[in-house]
Amino acid sequence: MGGFLESNTIWLTATNVAPGLFVLICCVIIGRRLIKDIRSRAREKRDLARVPGDHLAGLGKLGITMQDGGERKDETLSE
Repeated sequence: MGGFLESNTIWLTATNVAPGLFVLICCVIIGRRLIKDIRSRAREKRDLARVPGDHLAGLGKLGITMQDGGERKDETLSE
């Protein structure tokens, strides 16, 4: 009949399917890695956009500093 599962053509079909599956698996792996990379870059841009001012771009985790140089004043004594 000429089907692809005949004994004399099964080796040809198998040798055509194997590289096709290999290429498909490689494309899936590369695609997943690209999506992960794009998401991480977008997340990094979004995190940098939350920092006010360009001069603080690298200091996102700095926090709030005290105006008097870091010495805490006891507010109960001033009353």
